[in-house]
Amino acid sequence: MMSGYKADLTIALPTARLLVLPAAACLLVGAVWAGATLLISGETHTALGALLAGAAAASAAVISMLAIGPWRRRPLIRWPFVFLAGTLLQTALTLLGGLVLYFASLGEAIGTWLCLVASFWAGLAGLVRVYGSHVKRAAPAEEPSTAPGTPASRPSTE
Repeated sequence: MMSGYKADLTIALPTARLLVLPAAACLLVGAVWAGATLLISGETHTALGALLAGAAAASAAVISMLAIGPWRRRPLIRWPFVFLAGTLLQTALTLLGGLVLYFASLGEAIGTWLCLVASFWAGLAGLVRVYGSHVKRAAPAEEPSTAPGTPASRPSTE
């Protein structure tokens, strides 16, 4: 194989950033939701449910990233599949946390579920941001003249 080929490149993902940013995003959404609930309605049980929903989504994000082992070096071409598996695990764990909160009957169930979904999406956005920027930086740049679909690689019609 060629030495600059993408399949030869092995990288590790930034573990600390993959753990901290999504968890912080989830917790921030839960805290903002709880604060808004207290300001608008003053219901402490609903606010507590929002905090716990943010914590459940943050826990799911951290556990799923620890499960895929981002500190291990893997070929660049294998990381999307591993990352997808981690994201699916995060989704399942978030749903499981939501079910636990639902059956614990903490406050209004719809508010807790909506906060859980918002926290999940915030955490997922953080994960994708960290993963995408790291992989983009690590991937070797392609030659503009050999990249498929570029005008330089198409035969001339003149």
